[in-house]
Amino acid sequence: MAFTVLSDEDVKQLFQNFGPDDVAHMSDVLTDAFLSYSVGQEAQYQPHRAAVVRPDGTTGLFMPATMEGGMSVKVVGLPPPHAAASGLRCVLTVCDGTGRAVGVINAEELTAFRTSLGSILLYRYRRATEKIVVFGAGKQALWHLRLALVLRGGDVKSVTIVNRSEGRARELIERLRQMGAARGVGDCSGVEFSVIEAAPGTTPADESGLRAAVEESDVVFCTTPSTERLFPAEWLTSERATAKTRYIAAIGSYKLNMKEIDPDFLRAVIDTPLGAYAPSQSEKKDGVIFVDSREACFLEAGELVEAKIPAEKIVEVGEFTDRLRKAGDDEAKGLKEWLANGLVVYKSVGIGIMDLSLGKVILELAGKHKVGTTLAKF
Repeated sequence: MAFTVLSDEDVKQLFQNFGPDDVAHMSDVLTDAFLSYSVGQEAQYQPHRAAVVRPDGTTGLFMPATMEGGMSVKVVGLPPPHAAASGLRCVLTVCDGTGRAVGVINAEELTAFRTSLGSILLYRYRRATEKIVVFGAGKQALWHLRLALVLRGGDVKSVTIVNRSEGRARELIERLRQMGAARGVGDCSGVEFSVIEAAPGTTPADESGLRAAVEESDVVFCTTPSTERLFPAEWLTSERATAKTRYIAAIGSYKLNMKEIDPDFLRAVIDTPLGAYAPSQSEKKDGVIFVDSREACFLEAGELVEAKIPAEKIVEVGEFTDRLRKAGDDEAKGLKEWLANGLVVYKSVGIGIMDLSLGKVILELAGKHKVGTTLAKF
């Protein structure tokens, strides 16, 4: 069996050619993985990831996964806080069902893509997506915006990027423009971009502008490993903010000492009419929080744990998808209406089965398009 090695440039080459049909296919693959995890039998076969912090502050994450026909391990390296080098380094080893290695992938771009795709599974239902606010300007921010533009580019009118460095945010905008121009899909020439310099835990120079952007947003993507809330709950619970609903995805925090969303806002989502609709308690009109994995988020999602969100108010995307597929016409219509127009909040810390399922597809695409380095034997 051939063994394939994909560099970071190889993965970027595959991704940059993705159009709506490719995103739809990858979405189906990830949806099936979530279904197998949440309502199938796969959850019991997923070891939880391990984290090690070295004396110098460097963090190592080890994410194993198994599924029918495959196994994988991803190793992630995160630099110490305030290190000169930023960003994560990671590699994914993919094996077949017997444990035979079939490929090694530089997973920096893949990790950002698969995490963003998890957020997009719910975003694609949204009716209003004119005004997007994204916190962060790294790969996660790039792929959240890129996928949104590929799927809904004609509906996106403005994007506000909130980042501690304006320069990095401008680089993100330039890359989005280049990707759109090169592929002819996800063109953002008609999108108005703006940048607000702000760092978690500090008061930005343009606080009123940032608050207005959040209050007027249709979509908020949070993509930073912050240990402080990115903005106060009041910015989403004020009279001005609650005049509309929005989709919020938070994927940056992955430790108990981290948080992006104010825990007070999460409590407001589940305890007040703000949350709009809970599938199991529709008559109460109270809300739920979507997650990739309930167990993983209880172990690692700082804002969920601090907010003391009960298990029954947390719904895995796989569980909801299963309910939606099995629902009768009236119930399905109501659920889709909520996804389109209600307040929907998604929190993800990432699970290994996401890497494995999409890694296998990426290796197949690499073989189809003759990308990467192939060894006849390994």
